[in-house]
Amino acid sequence: MRKSLTCLALVLATTLAHADTPQSLSAQVGDIAFASADEDITLVPVNGSFSLGASTAGASAWPPPKTRIDRLSITCDGFTDGKPLVLDHKAFERSTCDVSFAKGTKSMGGEPDAEYRLDKNSAENHFEITRAEGKVYEGTFKFRLKDAAGKAITVSNGQFKVEDRQL
Repeated sequence: MRKSLTCLALVLATTLAHADTPQSLSAQVGDIAFASADEDITLVPVNGSFSLGASTAGASAWPPPKTRIDRLSITCDGFTDGKPLVLDHKAFERSTCDVSFAKGTKSMGGEPDAEYRLDKNSAENHFEITRAEGKVYEGTFKFRLKDAAGKAITVSNGQFKVEDRQL
């Protein structure tokens, strides 16, 4: 019962925080075309940092999809409300910036098929908020990621339009 009430409260909070600007995030992750939809994207800016998370479009549907889900997470500092931002590879070399990609997570939890983390030594790493209008942010990104065995993939052609929907 308590879990049900918690889930209901979360759904209501998300619904109340929903705004008029539809969110989107897309990228080419290795050989996968990754695309996320409005309800599968979260931007959380806190104290000069931000966390941008996105899941395969439809991941937050109910009932959950039976297909596997990919998740992309970008976390870094240097964020200022309502301002553009450019983070080059030097910013991502610092320990305060991180990017991860989980490929093929089961919809009801479990381990992903593969996990990749930011290759902090790559000169390819770049994140930019090109347009900031109120609490809506648009931008681009590109990263080089590695798995635990050192296998690398590139996240390229990344584009997003997201909104800070915190209450």
